[in-house]
Amino acid sequence: MMRHFISLFLLITPLSNIIAQKENTIEYCNTLIEKGVNALYKKDHTLSMEIFEEVKSISEQNKWYNQQYIAINCIGLNYYQMTDYSQALDYYLIAYSIALKHLGKDKEKTILNNIALVYYEQGKYNESEKHQKRAYDLAIASKDTLGIAIYANNLANLYNKTNRLNQALEYVAISKTMAIVKNDKRTLMEVSISEAQNYLQRKDYNKALFIVSPLIDKLTVPENNDNKIAALLVLSKVYQALQQKDHSLLYVKQAQKENLNYNNLKDIYNQYSSFYFTTKNYDKAMKYKDSVIIVKDSLNAIRNQAMYQNSEIKLKFQDTQKELKSEKKLKFYIIGFCVLILGLLSCLFRILYLKNKQKRIIAERNEQIISLELKNRENDNLLLEKQIKEKETETLLEKEKLKNELENKNRKLAANAIHVAQRNDKIEEYILKLKGNLEILRNDLLSSQLDQLKSILIKEDIHDNFLIHFEKTNSKFVTGLKEKHPDLSLNDIRFICYLYMNLSTKEIASIFNITIEACRKRKERISKKMNLSNSNELYNYISVI
Repeated sequence: MMRHFISLFLLITPLSNIIAQKENTIEYCNTLIEKGVNALYKKDHTLSMEIFEEVKSISEQNKWYNQQYIAINCIGLNYYQMTDYSQALDYYLIAYSIALKHLGKDKEKTILNNIALVYYEQGKYNESEKHQKRAYDLAIASKDTLGIAIYANNLANLYNKTNRLNQALEYVAISKTMAIVKNDKRTLMEVSISEAQNYLQRKDYNKALFIVSPLIDKLTVPENNDNKIAALLVLSKVYQALQQKDHSLLYVKQAQKENLNYNNLKDIYNQYSSFYFTTKNYDKAMKYKDSVIIVKDSLNAIRNQAMYQNSEIKLKFQDTQKELKSEKKLKFYIIGFCVLILGLLSCLFRILYLKNKQKRIIAERNEQIISLELKNRENDNLLLEKQIKEKETETLLEKEKLKNELENKNRKLAANAIHVAQRNDKIEEYILKLKGNLEILRNDLLSSQLDQLKSILIKEDIHDNFLIHFEKTNSKFVTGLKEKHPDLSLNDIRFICYLYMNLSTKEIASIFNITIEACRKRKERISKKMNLSNSNELYNYISVI
């Protein structure tokens, strides 16, 4: 078995002859520690934690680090006994910090051992080994014979648990030697149980039986109850392995009968279940497995109840502390009032006069300052408003100017396009008239030259540089149009550009040298290409690109 409270109580100075005289003294604090430790031994966790919370508060206020360390460590031990290992670890780590900063190596190794025990119970064996070895090394460095015995036995238990049986036996030998030197019977019994468990795991049942059998009659006092239960369970398992069923059942029943610790029921019921599985009595085996689950649930319920009671204790203690502080403050205020009242009465009129005079002066100055500040703020606001308006006006003028420039350029481009179209129309009309002349028709050379002239007009119409000039002026529009509708042809883009310049259908038809109806159809075709439901929406759509 692993000892839960190892050497903590070796650190506590014998307090039996100390009598509490006053609150908030070391004597009173030590008396509380003694009471808290007794309650902890009796497993009265509610009372124990209530006492140690008070010790913690008093020692923190007075910076009594030894008492503060003991109180926090003992609160952790209470949580450890209630199997609330997470809370226990939190308090142990606080105690460890105090030990490192303010206390010696003895306190450090004790708390390291307690931390190792928590990690052991949580199944974190690597962490447990690390902290246990540090405690063991500190015990060796300080030549603490009993500490070496206890920590070596804890390491033996750890290695038994992790099936490193050879290492476990090495530490069993060390622990036995130190316990004999120190003549510590309790540690000697515990390490003997660890040795028996080691041989049980090795299936060397005769050695295990030889070691543990003599211990049963020696483990009589209530303080050894956990060790006796462990020894009885080892005997039950040994006889079960040796197929001596009657003896195996006898010892597990004796363990159940003599057990004083509810936490041991889980191991007892597990042994019952294992025994009945071996004897193929599966109904009873399953019942005891269910009992193990019930015990776990009950332990959780007990722990939760104790934690709830502890929370209530903390709240009550905090309320009491607040009331005491309030009372102390009240006394201080009454004394101070009594001391000051005479001086106040003697100086009252003078103070009132000076105070009123000072108030008037301050009020007048404040009024002047406020008046000046208001004027400054008004001036600042007016100036700011003026600057904002000027900037807004400049921005609007700039936008208007840019807009006008763009419209002028677009108008020039449109006018130029219309002019070119009209010029070409007139030239084409004139060519047609000439071709209608009989004399020219008879002259093949003249007729051929007129056709060439007409062809030049068509090429000029197709390959003009309108788009180049328009894109320079309206680059964002053309770029956006191409990105949104990459399928549009060059003629489609030209057509849309003329629409964007707000030219009429007739003017666009003239530029493209097509009929008005053909112009409308082209508009409808481009609208469909741009996924618009109606050609009338085209202008509104392109105006926001």
